[in-house]
Amino acid sequence: MITKDYENLLNKFKQSLDIDHVRDKKHLKTLLVSINSKYIHPGIGVHQLYANSIHDVDYIEFTIKDDINKIIDYITNYNCEAVGLSVYIWNIEIIKLILSKVNNKIIILGGPEASYNLSLIDREITFIIKGEGEESFNELISYLKGDLPINKVSNLYYYENDIIKYTYNKNPNLNNIKHDLSLIGDYKNKICYLESSRGCYFNCSYCLASTEKPVRFFPLEEVKANILFLLNNNAKIIKFLDRSFNINKLYTLEILKFIKEHDNGITTFQFEVVGDHFDDEVIDLINSLRPKMIRFEIGIQTTNKETTKAILRKQDFNLLRDNINKIKDNIVIHTDLIAGLPYEDLNSFKKSFNETFLLFTEELQLGFLKELKGTHISNTKDIHDYEFQDTSPYEVIKNKYITNEELQIIKYVELGVDRFYNRGEFPRLMNYLFKVLKLNPFETFYQSLKFITKDCPLSSYQVPDLTNILYKSLCPLVPDVDELFYVIKKDYLSRTNIKPKIFWNPNITKPTRKIVYEYVSNTYKVNINTLYGHAHMDKLETDTYNLYFIINYKDNKQYEVKIDK
Repeated sequence: MITKDYENLLNKFKQSLDIDHVRDKKHLKTLLVSINSKYIHPGIGVHQLYANSIHDVDYIEFTIKDDINKIIDYITNYNCEAVGLSVYIWNIEIIKLILSKVNNKIIILGGPEASYNLSLIDREITFIIKGEGEESFNELISYLKGDLPINKVSNLYYYENDIIKYTYNKNPNLNNIKHDLSLIGDYKNKICYLESSRGCYFNCSYCLASTEKPVRFFPLEEVKANILFLLNNNAKIIKFLDRSFNINKLYTLEILKFIKEHDNGITTFQFEVVGDHFDDEVIDLINSLRPKMIRFEIGIQTTNKETTKAILRKQDFNLLRDNINKIKDNIVIHTDLIAGLPYEDLNSFKKSFNETFLLFTEELQLGFLKELKGTHISNTKDIHDYEFQDTSPYEVIKNKYITNEELQIIKYVELGVDRFYNRGEFPRLMNYLFKVLKLNPFETFYQSLKFITKDCPLSSYQVPDLTNILYKSLCPLVPDVDELFYVIKKDYLSRTNIKPKIFWNPNITKPTRKIVYEYVSNTYKVNINTLYGHAHMDKLETDTYNLYFIINYKDNKQYEVKIDK
């Protein structure tokens, strides 16, 4: 519920968005272009420039799946003098193609992949705005209109007399920065990005956020007004862009209390947090929220202490593990690992993976180190004999600690975790393998995926065939293949609300079916004809008893019956 205390705050916020921008009378029109990774991800960088511009600006959003020629034609034929493009790791190759084709506009680049990639500058027609650009963009347009000398434009790389020059660093005043969340538009189908701070306290050597100093905070009342605006529009997902949301306890508590007080029962929130920076007060508040209302993204990256030190991180894994165990029953937790970090060989990575996997968070993203220009890893890559891909995503090929062949082994594990664990379609199987049998997670995923992809890629399998070959891949690793198959079949039968295609021969006799269905009907008060018409039954046979699993697709109820021999 939205309380009256914040109705005025919301109205004030809306009014601030309706104030007409001050437009310079001299004509120079700019088109801002965002090429997003997916439709669900709005172009927040372009939105921010547009919302805070004092000049004549339009914007357009594409995705990387759009026809590159149509994008080029749109930009070339648009009635404007300048074009601003936001450059990220997922669109930089497309941006390069655009730059090679569009030659009738002044080109302005921004975003993380432009800020440290000066090779994109092409003589006098291209400018790069480094870092946060709301104020710098306005200054640059003023320069292009002849109203400001170029040395008064902050955060600007430019080409002059065959030399790339730079002006000076300046962070915008966050008290003056506006967020026009109406630009998102499709609140139910897009992720709605918010900020409560900018900058990062930490110095992680692989991350561009480590260069963003100091940490600064938006006014708390404005943050609350932004949240309220999106809640009022029934946004499906609100994702905070803060690098470490919980580093400021005051903000953490205030924002979590606010979303608890104004919970609309629909919206979920996502935060990137530092897992070992929670105290009991924050943990108690987290556990008081609506179940699964929030999702935490926790970057673990490695559990190797030498590697952690080398990448300039500070992490208490034991405390992090304890904190995750205290909160994971009430929230969704996504953890991250990075393969290819300094001093982490294959055996070390296996240990990092197993320790992280056994936290049993909802998702584990196994990523591979990427070279981001401007990071400490990139600047010191020769020390570790790094080889990276020449084109985006600039992924690690090898270093002095791990070979390319060993990284390919890790890729099998990445495939398995993403397909069979992260999607949540085999919860009983994951529990059976890693909690009951206590198999080695890394070796299990590796051996399984190596078997599954031996003759064809993982993506080529339909679900029934994939489930069957998954079973076959695990048979050599378990003591009881019948029990394994029973567990897998229960997951397979439970993944849909209608009877799926059965890829095995059910071994239930008619008399046995009658006995079990009568027991379920009498015990759970289910119409026996409903069971015959809408249920499926399967069996696990042991030396001393039979176990029957029944799923009724009419009401999506499941039963398990044990009958001694």
